[in-house]
Amino acid sequence: MEKEADNYFNQGYTYYEDGEPEKALEHYQEALEIIKATENHDKIGNIFLEMGNSYAAIKDCDKSLKMYQSCQEHYQKAKNHQGEGYALANIGVIQTQLGDYQKARDSYKKSIKNLKKSGDGSQKEIESLLEETYQLQKKDAQKFYEKAIRLLDKGKNKEAMGFYKKALQLFTDKSSRGDCLLEMGNIQAFSKNDEKALELYHKSQKEYHGPKDRLGEGFALANIGVIHDKRKEYEEARHYYQKALYKFEKAGDTESYNEISALMGESYQVQGAYGDALKHHQAYLEKFPTQHHPAGIHKEIDSIKDKLSLVKPTRNESLILLSYLLILIGAEVVTTYTNVEVGLLLHTIILFGLLINSSLSTNYTFTNLLRSMMALPMIRIVGLSIPIMNIPALYWFPIISVPLFAASVVIIRAQKLTLKSVGLVWGKIPLQIVVALTGVGLGLIEYMILRPDPLIPVFNPYYLILGASFMIISTGLAEELLFRGIVQKNAENIMGGLMSVLYVSLLFTSLHIGWESLLDLIFVFSVSMFYGFVFYKTRSIFGITLSHGISNSFLFLVFPFLL
Repeated sequence: MEKEADNYFNQGYTYYEDGEPEKALEHYQEALEIIKATENHDKIGNIFLEMGNSYAAIKDCDKSLKMYQSCQEHYQKAKNHQGEGYALANIGVIQTQLGDYQKARDSYKKSIKNLKKSGDGSQKEIESLLEETYQLQKKDAQKFYEKAIRLLDKGKNKEAMGFYKKALQLFTDKSSRGDCLLEMGNIQAFSKNDEKALELYHKSQKEYHGPKDRLGEGFALANIGVIHDKRKEYEEARHYYQKALYKFEKAGDTESYNEISALMGESYQVQGAYGDALKHHQAYLEKFPTQHHPAGIHKEIDSIKDKLSLVKPTRNESLILLSYLLILIGAEVVTTYTNVEVGLLLHTIILFGLLINSSLSTNYTFTNLLRSMMALPMIRIVGLSIPIMNIPALYWFPIISVPLFAASVVIIRAQKLTLKSVGLVWGKIPLQIVVALTGVGLGLIEYMILRPDPLIPVFNPYYLILGASFMIISTGLAEELLFRGIVQKNAENIMGGLMSVLYVSLLFTSLHIGWESLLDLIFVFSVSMFYGFVFYKTRSIFGITLSHGISNSFLFLVFPFLL
């Protein structure tokens, strides 16, 4: 029986060698029918191998693959590692032809493993085929990608999307995958399918982020911002625009930076935040040399200045802001001179009033101002609860600063503010140092007014460093970040520069009524106006933070021992 099968097999092989694979298949099939009964897995494997070769010769990849897989199964049963290695190699070849490159690589790797076990030295050829799959896959991916671009240029978006998907499946490098996803997102955005576009842009950004493709990531982030801009989600849009600007700056793409910078400025103006728009454009001028300035930016800045000069709150908004100022002053007077519990109640009413008013307002800039002002009654509500506890006075300051920092962080995140926009930048260091040094003189003047007891038990380096650290962080940074960096910044969009300095100074001064000194209130108001003006001009709280902290350090830690 095996001899008859061998005859058919040999005749089939002869036909195959003579270029007649169809006739070869007929004889292989006869041989297979006979040999099956013997369960000679080696010979059955040989027949399936040659049948696979014959189907491959007539370019029937599906049947060829099926034959090679059957061949591999029988060689495996016969524990013929060499035969199984050849079968797996042929499977890899067919999978490569079908474009299943990952499956082909898996087959080649298994083939190499089996050939090594058998001692067959032909695994090097298989390793070459394995390496070739990467090049072929990249070539096919690039071919699909270029085809998609041509279709897109012809306006055939649907067909282009299909080829981008094919390219995406084949590309292995993250930048190329990011390119595909970015273009797919553009097609969805063009079709006004914003949700799908956002999803694709986010995926694109993640792909670009891996290899640190800053330019690609910048485009992805910018497009995410554009989608949010279209939906009138301006704060979210600016959040992504800002990230895109950073990427474009690092990539050295000035043209793209200019385009997104202009969109960011426009988004501020749409919401009436002309102060923020002006600061944004002015920051651009400071960042880049004149030759990189986009055409028309100076004209745009002049236009924004004209609009900003006309900015003022409506009659209703003015009344609301004035009312909160007067109620805050009243609450402080009641707390200091009449009844602490009633004062606490008034501050709570102010807090809820600001919450309700900010929720009802449809004016973006006014809403932001009211929300940022909510932190002010919180200062007193927390502060009024501390004397109940047995805590040394020095430690009141860091405790009170915790909710202040927390409120500032919440506001910064909610309003999508950048560190630069709230003044957390160095600014011009020489000027900031000069401002910081004013703290010594200001501390002396206030000490002469208040004559407070020292907050530290002993005048030594340890307590001085500890106390000064508390003062700079808990009073300087916490209060200047909130009052100047956040509240004043928001007030500028409602009432302009100098009026915002005045209004915030009055708010700041009202919280010092507890010192029971009219002269000190005048002094605090003057200092607050100075700090506010410095921030308005420099856009940095670095100097005024140090000045504030140094002033309080000398007031409470140094002069009580020296004077």
